[in-house]
Amino acid sequence: MFRRQAPNSASPQAACVIGAGISGASTARALAELGWQVTVIDSGHFGASSLPLGLISPHTSKDDGALSQLSRIGMERMHVAMRTYLIEGVDWAPSGVTTYPRTGPVSAAITTWHPDAAWIKPSALTRALLDHPNIQVVRNQRVDALHLDSNTKSWQVQSSGLHLAQAEHVVLAAGPGCLDLCAGVIQQYASVLTPPFDAIRGQVSWGLMAQTTHAPMPSSPINGRGSFVPHVPTPEGEAWFLGSTYDRTHPHMGVTEEDHTFNLNRLAELFPETAKALAPVFDKSVRGWVGVRCTLHDRLPLMGSVSEAPAGLWINSAMGSRGLTLGLLCSEILVAQMTGHPSPVEDHLIRAISSHRFAEKARTKMQRQ
Repeated sequence: MFRRQAPNSASPQAACVIGAGISGASTARALAELGWQVTVIDSGHFGASSLPLGLISPHTSKDDGALSQLSRIGMERMHVAMRTYLIEGVDWAPSGVTTYPRTGPVSAAITTWHPDAAWIKPSALTRALLDHPNIQVVRNQRVDALHLDSNTKSWQVQSSGLHLAQAEHVVLAAGPGCLDLCAGVIQQYASVLTPPFDAIRGQVSWGLMAQTTHAPMPSSPINGRGSFVPHVPTPEGEAWFLGSTYDRTHPHMGVTEEDHTFNLNRLAELFPETAKALAPVFDKSVRGWVGVRCTLHDRLPLMGSVSEAPAGLWINSAMGSRGLTLGLLCSEILVAQMTGHPSPVEDHLIRAISSHRFAEKARTKMQRQ
């Protein structure tokens, strides 16, 4: 995160950030620390960042591609933020995680231990990031229109005809809703310049440890076929969290018994005795949470100025299931572009997540035809 004004930084201005999840909150915080006045507008649901518990862990790949490289840097940023803003053992813990292959027989599975992984309560971090005198938060308002005033060169942000904010810059960090707002500014944007976002529903199942005091538990959080994190402190006592699902078909459906069963069955593949001990809780009193992730077909974020849009419109979205790992880093990269700061990552990584990458591919294809 930015801590002081760099000599080559643009003069502080006003910005409106749409979306108060990890991406939106960290963008707002980075701008506020540079002296910008920031209005954050959120519909009240906070998207995937409202989940009760999440894991941050590095992405690994044989070719060590852009996603893997970004996730390592993103992990570093998250550890700094957690140690700066949160209470260890309450809001987060450096727990590590054992990762299993997503498919195949468990008996022959080769697990990977990630010592730098951690569990975190995302809402605690978003609250901390938004707690800054230069940030004003407007809640329970769904932005449905953006208009650039030709006289003032400022963006007008509206909800059902109600004026919510005016700023030289607008950052879209509202998950799947980002493209609808873009399409309202540039009619062809959503269908031509960027593939449609996938809205992917995820359901988490959870319960209190006191309900199953003698249940055998893994020694550390596990990941790979969903995640399972035991012994998490909550106001009601220690709890376990299991999930989440990955549903492309029913993004707007609420908590279902079917998905609770799905989560329990996946746990049974890895730890059958634990799943057996938790089964009575699932029969009577399991709790649930549902949120929607936002992703693109190449599994990389979408970050930068909006292609073909007037100046001052930016996007920071499509983190998929890696929002907790990538959100702060992508915000730092975006704010560097907005203010003229040096980028925190190399150019090839910026190109990999650039909001212009699909437009550039489309133009190249047209030129070849």
